Amino acid sequence: MKSIVMLATVHEYQVLGNGRNSELGKRLDYLIHKFGARIVMEEWSEKRGESYAKAFAGEKAFATKSAFVWASVGTPDEPQYCTYRGRINHPEYNGTLPDPEWIAPEMDEYGPFENQETRENRMAMNVQAEMENYESGLFILGLAHLHSVFGKLQSLEFKVTAFSWLAT
Repeated sequence: MKSIVMLATVHEYQVLGNGRNSELGKRLDYLIHKFGARIVMEEWSEKRGESYAKAFAGEKAFATKSAFVWASVGTPDEPQYCTYRGRINHPEYNGTLPDPEWIAPEMDEYGPFENQETRENRMAMNVQAEMENYESGLFILGLAHLHSVFGKLQSLEFKVTAFSWLAT
């Protein structure tokens, strides 16, 4: 049975140049070593800029002189995958509240549910496709998707182990 180790975190940590990159790298190294992953898959959008994990995988391949691979398993920028954007006190907020509220506490709205479900189904299928030539992989994704995608991957016959990381 093919195995996937998941690391759920905050997307901002994944952007190349973020102050948390070295901490993310420690976690990637540890999980790759412990689970023997040969591919790093990431919920990623090129709109976010360069991915730290992509650079990390390239350096790992160079350092070990092996075919270590990175793959984006995120979803395309299409309406059926779009979810609420921006914190509720940010001008880009587009959720169910009528207008962004500048004095509201900082938080994100989850949804719409149908779009989240469509995104997660597509991500699971993307992971399945990328894993075709590998026995073990590491999958980095946003915290909001951890539980649902875990179940979707298990239903696709993967052995799944999951971790989460929020910097303290």
